[in-house]
Amino acid sequence: MHLMTKRFLSFLAACWGVFQLNSCKENTILPSDLIPAIDNISTFQSDTFSVISHNIFQDSALTGGLSGTSRISNSPTYYHALGCILADPAFGKTSGAIHVEVLPPVSNFAFKTDYPGTTRTIDSVILSIPFKSSYGDTLNPQFQTYRLYRSLKTFSRDSAQYDFTRDSFKTSDILATTQVNYANFRFDTLYGSVKQSPTLHFKLASWFADSLQAQVDAGTAGAAADFSSFLSWWKGFTIMPDTNSGATIGYFDTYNTRLKIYYRHTNTNNLLDTVADVFSFDPNYCNRFNSIFRNYSGSVASSQINSNALSGDSVLFIQNEPGLSGLIQFPYLYQQENVIVNKAELIFTAVSPYYNWVDTTIYGMTPRLQILATDLQGADRIPDDYGVFGTSFVDGTRKIKSIGGVNFIQYKFGLNQSIQQIISRKDSTFRFKIMGLNLGLPAVYRVLLQGSGSSVAALRPKLNIIYTKIQK
Repeated sequence: MHLMTKRFLSFLAACWGVFQLNSCKENTILPSDLIPAIDNISTFQSDTFSVISHNIFQDSALTGGLSGTSRISNSPTYYHALGCILADPAFGKTSGAIHVEVLPPVSNFAFKTDYPGTTRTIDSVILSIPFKSSYGDTLNPQFQTYRLYRSLKTFSRDSAQYDFTRDSFKTSDILATTQVNYANFRFDTLYGSVKQSPTLHFKLASWFADSLQAQVDAGTAGAAADFSSFLSWWKGFTIMPDTNSGATIGYFDTYNTRLKIYYRHTNTNNLLDTVADVFSFDPNYCNRFNSIFRNYSGSVASSQINSNALSGDSVLFIQNEPGLSGLIQFPYLYQQENVIVNKAELIFTAVSPYYNWVDTTIYGMTPRLQILATDLQGADRIPDDYGVFGTSFVDGTRKIKSIGGVNFIQYKFGLNQSIQQIISRKDSTFRFKIMGLNLGLPAVYRVLLQGSGSSVAALRPKLNIIYTKIQK
């Protein structure tokens, strides 16, 4: 355990002991006349500080390339979303598209043949991407149609590609089309005694095979001469979903994308032979990214986005980035007299019974929220609490809480450091932002929380503080 954390927990334990014995304000858990003052030290608990919460759109998820020290394209555990959820009643429409690149296995690549361009016949070219997981309605899914295109734009792996980055392609030049039914696609398949993991397959049009063969046969004058020449010739593949139907999004392991070329050629015995060459995604040269599309038109959330309601929105619609997030403000906290913050918890309670929306059974509920500090210009940073006390202390995981004998789902954040800074620095502009924790699956999960504008006061967001007054 971190030394600062140990010291803090020891101090916190002492403060709790003092809290059980010492005098408090009217809003304490125990009546003030039952807690005598000791050694002129007074510890107080308050949950009366105003919390104002609004729904805002958060659109800055890095899905490829490089930003600072983060290179998503090199992460084998970052997966990309493909597909469409057409009609989530609470959150509307979500869809995902993929850009991915491949390279020959070596520079100066040549097919396995003694007589290039003479007896070689390419039977088929298959682009395959392993399946990781799915999100949405997998019990009664609609068929998903995916189309493969040639990317026309260069996306450097040394620049950042976000969820709002869009690929360029000709919709008339379809390389391949495939359909997926997630009711059975998500399961392994046995071929004889061999287990085959689910994989997305595209059989490419014959014109691609002809074009590739011509480039390879051109030798040093062709695209296969070196990696940069190949990427200049073939900038990558774009995979687009049909966004007019669907209830599921699939997550695919684009890091292990393979382009398999099956062909026949004349071998050294002057006989026809069948062989395959494999082009792969190479993280040292290639790039990959995810484009995410959100549309809230006609959804329940649409009326509570950027509402600027004085008391805040009644419901917080929280998604994993990119998507809706909660902007949390404390308009009067900075006016609090200087105190020592012993414990500060920001608590959110999920909407129940979910307004009869199919939240938990189909779309799941966010297992963990993350919290960021954000300035008036919308620039986010990680709160100091994570570095001082650790992720497990800040928490944000989904838990069950009994209130009046009824079980509710809550998310709780430990924010001693940040709340202390607001009070000590008299910072009237400090704000938090909450959203689903990024687990390498962009746009997965969501949750509905009671907002500060909720009619149920007991379930609104709360800031609970235990503090000690500074003796003057």
